Amino acid sequence: MDLYISSDLTDIQKAVSEFCEKEFSQEYLQRYEDEHNYPRELYEKIGTLGFIGVGFSEDIGGAGYGALGHVVAVTEMCRKLPGMGMAMSLGYIPSFVVDISGTKEQREKYIRPLIEGKYVAAFSVTEPDAGSDISVLKTRMEEKNDCFVVNGSKIFTTNAGYADFYTLLAMDGNSFTALLFDKTVIDDNGPRRFEINDLGRKMGINTTMSGELVLSDFHVPKECVLGERGKGKKTALAAFELSRVVIAGQAFGGMLYGYERAVDYAKKRKQFGNSIIKFQSIEHDLVDMYVEIEKCRNLLYRTAWLYDRKDPESNKYASMVKLTIPENAISVLNRCIDVFGGYGYMRDQGLEGALRDIRITSIYEGTNKIQKNVIARMLY
Repeated sequence: MDLYISSDLTDIQKAVSEFCEKEFSQEYLQRYEDEHNYPRELYEKIGTLGFIGVGFSEDIGGAGYGALGHVVAVTEMCRKLPGMGMAMSLGYIPSFVVDISGTKEQREKYIRPLIEGKYVAAFSVTEPDAGSDISVLKTRMEEKNDCFVVNGSKIFTTNAGYADFYTLLAMDGNSFTALLFDKTVIDDNGPRRFEINDLGRKMGINTTMSGELVLSDFHVPKECVLGERGKGKKTALAAFELSRVVIAGQAFGGMLYGYERAVDYAKKRKQFGNSIIKFQSIEHDLVDMYVEIEKCRNLLYRTAWLYDRKDPESNKYASMVKLTIPENAISVLNRCIDVFGGYGYMRDQGLEGALRDIRITSIYEGTNKIQKNVIARMLY
């Protein structure tokens, strides 16, 4: 029994697990990776079944279980197959900024269909010369009559190209403003689109596209402001707090995936006349992994619980889980590959792919060094 997970969430966890057991496969994932394609059909299925909406509020069509709900669903998807679970959750994690800061009309227009699996979201902040330091953003918006004119470029935008709506952070005078708009914006001169360039294949998560957005005199209606004008940094940071918790859930699911496969393999694999799980060196490795998993489980669930209660400590804890769990997940997956030996290095076993996919969790939504900076400011 877990102190933080209710019986309802346990039922949801079981439902997600059963679905993934049937629908997620290594062959399916590898095909989409090779094609560098997003598994939209599968994403629509998890929306129809309510798995996207577990953590979203009931007023917009969700189940209302908050951060804990998101964590339970995402962890279970990544526990079954990290690359596929990450692809599914990355379809909607960028929408948190709209759900948290959007008006009722904006949430109805974008979040409700997203929960149903009909929309994929994208959130663009990073630029070629502005990563962790968003104070040097060059993308700018200028007010012109009944619209804003946006010029600039963004990189590493997850879901670029096939997202249905985009949130973008731009310089607005001497401050920042967040803008929310469709893939195609209609104005008096007809449909307007921005340029999207695929940045190519990556170390992992190759079912998703990381793209460059180029906006040249791109017109955005004034009602597309998300949150308060001039308060874009606050809008972005509010979303990052929840995203960091859920991304830690991705990494935690990856840890479980590797550990459970390693235990199963160690029971079946025989050397020198015995199952290798009987060898003390293997036993100790598995025990070390188990202890790390339990520590991470408690930190993750506690953080989500604090977030849902709007506890002032939740922001610090969000950076703690974003720092700790990805680092441990990478370490555990490496050790799992060692348990498998040469077989662990083979693509069909899934472990090397899981390690490549999970590696990004220590980078996106704030690198480990940035998380340490955040925690340090709150400690001293």
